[in-house]
Amino acid sequence: MKQEFKLNQEGYEIIEAVYSTKEVNTILEITESKNLENKFGIREFLLDHPDVSNKVFTKKLMEIIERVSPKCNKSIKSIYFDKPPSANWIVNWHQDLTINLTEKKETLFFKNWRIKDERVVVQPDIEMLESIFTIRIHLDDCMKENGALRVIEKSHNQGVIDIKEWVKNKAGVERICEVNKGGVIIMKPLILHSSKRTENQQNRRVIHIEFTEKELPNGLKWKEEIRLKRQA
Repeated sequence: MKQEFKLNQEGYEIIEAVYSTKEVNTILEITESKNLENKFGIREFLLDHPDVSNKVFTKKLMEIIERVSPKCNKSIKSIYFDKPPSANWIVNWHQDLTINLTEKKETLFFKNWRIKDERVVVQPDIEMLESIFTIRIHLDDCMKENGALRVIEKSHNQGVIDIKEWVKNKAGVERICEVNKGGVIIMKPLILHSSKRTENQQNRRVIHIEFTEKELPNGLKWKEEIRLKRQA
């Protein structure tokens, strides 16, 4: 499939019109009822808001998940992001290198353990990182002028990158991932990505969800696992 091929080769893929305007507006109505206007990065979002989760996992999204990873049976992290004019920040180049667990248990090749806000954060082994894929659901038009995601093509193939060294040379092809309302970006967490400040005073609301088909070793448990229900 095209989506899977480009995701594996380039590290990202844009798919438009995954959600209809009506579906997005329904999600926005729910989020707006929760008074999220001044909350710009809400973790465990779907776990804490199952009414949103029910609207997010549509037939189209499940078809995309199955094409990317036929054995994938769970999401492991979700974050609601906004970048409104009142909180207009830059996100520097980085990779997403951590997962959230319920407790710390020393495990081979798991490192950089931290305890943050009732969750345990750790960098897992490279096999686990490479198994994860992210879907970013766009609730607004997201263009260059309002902080669209920027990626370095194929950088996910380089493993864990020394960011300071990479910044000195800036090797690779940069792409700006413009996405219309209702579209999604599928990306590998190991791809280098960043975003600039918003220039047009428009919101950039995104639901970021991470998935994997792999199970944790050594009795470790995900902090926010949601089991996926296959469409009939």
